Amino acid sequence: MTGSRYQISLAKAAASALACLALAALPAQAHQGDITVVSAASLDASAPVAPLSIAYLRGEFAERTTKAPDGVPQPELASYTAVIEDPDGVEHAAGIIAVEPQRLVILVPDLPGGTAHLSVKRHGLEVSDGEFTVRSVSPGLFSAAGSGGGLADARAMRVSTLDGAVTTEEVVFFNPNRGAYEPIPLNPAAEGSQLYLILRGTGIRNAAALAASVGGISVPASFRTVEQPSQGVDEVVLGPLPLGLAQRQVVDINLSADGIGANIVQVAFSPSSGESVTFSNQIVRLFQGECQTCHRPGQVAPFSLLDYESAHLWANSIKGAVESGYMPPWKPVAGHGEFMGERRLTEAEVNLIARWVDAGAPEGDPEDLPEPLVFNPDWTLGEPDFVIETPAFAPDPSGDDEYRCFSVPIPPEITELRNITGIEIQPGNPKIVHHLILYGDPQGESVRLEAASADGRPGYECFGSAGIPTSGFNFAADSYLVGGWAPGASPVVTPQGSGFLVRPQSYLAVQLHYHPDGTEQSDSTRIGLHFSEGPTEDNLLVLAAINTRFLIPAGADRHEVTASFSLESVLGNIDNPILRAFLNSSGIFPADIISVVPHMHLLGKEIRMEKVSPSGERTPMVYIDDWDFDWQDFYHYVEPVQFYAEDRLEVVAIYDNSEANPWNPNSPPVPVGWGERTTDEMCLVFAVFRVQSLCSLGLCGQ
Repeated sequence: MTGSRYQISLAKAAASALACLALAALPAQAHQGDITVVSAASLDASAPVAPLSIAYLRGEFAERTTKAPDGVPQPELASYTAVIEDPDGVEHAAGIIAVEPQRLVILVPDLPGGTAHLSVKRHGLEVSDGEFTVRSVSPGLFSAAGSGGGLADARAMRVSTLDGAVTTEEVVFFNPNRGAYEPIPLNPAAEGSQLYLILRGTGIRNAAALAASVGGISVPASFRTVEQPSQGVDEVVLGPLPLGLAQRQVVDINLSADGIGANIVQVAFSPSSGESVTFSNQIVRLFQGECQTCHRPGQVAPFSLLDYESAHLWANSIKGAVESGYMPPWKPVAGHGEFMGERRLTEAEVNLIARWVDAGAPEGDPEDLPEPLVFNPDWTLGEPDFVIETPAFAPDPSGDDEYRCFSVPIPPEITELRNITGIEIQPGNPKIVHHLILYGDPQGESVRLEAASADGRPGYECFGSAGIPTSGFNFAADSYLVGGWAPGASPVVTPQGSGFLVRPQSYLAVQLHYHPDGTEQSDSTRIGLHFSEGPTEDNLLVLAAINTRFLIPAGADRHEVTASFSLESVLGNIDNPILRAFLNSSGIFPADIISVVPHMHLLGKEIRMEKVSPSGERTPMVYIDDWDFDWQDFYHYVEPVQFYAEDRLEVVAIYDNSEANPWNPNSPPVPVGWGERTTDEMCLVFAVFRVQSLCSLGLCGQ
């Protein structure tokens, strides 16, 4: 790899883009009609909304989602404002929490009761309006799925009757294999403790009296002040919960505030009445949510956790792994970016596993078992639209690392622009596959390089890259990164409405980096691709903060290397009037960073990236404090991070090139710099940018 590989070709990208500025500089939207205002919790269109509650304004708004920083309501967001005229004719600015394609999320101002009129403007022009009813109390309870019903968005609180110690427990988890939230049953009959539920809602804080029942049994209810009440979220504490709820399984929660009923949500209780923790009840549900994707036959984990017979044999090892934090394997440190699919156990969940093991890892009643997860035996993402299988390749067992590229034509049935929306890579021989990178090759340059190879082996040698000119934006002319694999990487599914563009009659180039282990080995890797039906609204670009010029001294146990990315570093002076006009008018920026991929080799110890604004404000993007080459991944943000044209990304990486590093490939240590070999080092963080379609700017070709 070279630093220029990730840089944007200004001459090619800007020339096409500047010719299309008139198309990109669209006027503000005209009035689009009435708005429906509903509680963000209950979603009940027939119910009033309460002052200082969270509400959804349903309509047609921006093409992409913009969220207020830290959820703090803003008077203007993405050029939108919302003004409410109360029944007395007084106007109030509503704080906007999020702008989404079909709704705005607002904090309702402190309004008097009655009929209010709402006006939504963009760039000062009204785009929608409507009327709604305000009532001082209009209770709504949030659900885990945000659907207005089903499992509650809640947590449990257990209070020791001996010393008053408080622990929290999760009541729901997202099952990625089913794409749905599932309950974690609670046990109200545990000896020596009392159990409470903490519900999240809105529109409740003005109530003078609360009443609640769980599973038809009346329980005490009290309002709880939250840490940031200005953001519209209310909390209600129910409990202590009666022992009679044991064995009730999934039950309804009914809440009323000043006699007004909220929407019904649910929670689950253990079907077992005893206080013991068993595999069949609590433990297998934790394993389904956090472990079974890898811990099943044919996957990377060394043993299965699908059933009790397999799991109890490893009980002590499981306890040690979760208590040490080694498992589940999740490297990013909390507080440095919020990522989807975090494989992280709470303290309460770790304690639950420890209690199970300490009790002898009991199986429990098989009647308590949930429905087993169903896994595709071949492809995690389901049957691909297109499968690439690289030719069998055997690197020299006693030679240096080898880099082999293979040219792959796009299937002839693709006759229009498409986008890759899912990528699953299955190395045929992980013992020798160091990494894989997939490139788009619109001009078929890889075909020429493969034909010119004279060594009689499949593909062609491609040290450093696929040997094709690479740019950030120009899908019509140059190669561009599509995806990749390194040890620990998971399949990738792109956000809805986005993908990596491919052109008909073009090619993909597959680069495989082989690291021989001294024995005769061969590899044939499979790549499963999923395509959109046509071009998606947004394109994905892979760019990188990178440093290729560093040297780690022999013996250094904490050597720092920095890297950065900015548009100015690759485009030149972004204050140039013509370039500035392009960046501001094209609609490309601000772009959303949807995921990041840190990358180092065996000497890596820590890596951190922050986004820095022109004012010096720093946004933590990712931080790994115990780098492990065998556990690398795409980390997808729960909420995209906006990147403006003037922003930059800064990386700080720490390396250990001492004798004390057990992964140091050199003994005694030697100076190590940038390089493609496993025994070399790298300092980079890939960032996946989601931008408005570049095809309208002439950058996709025909």
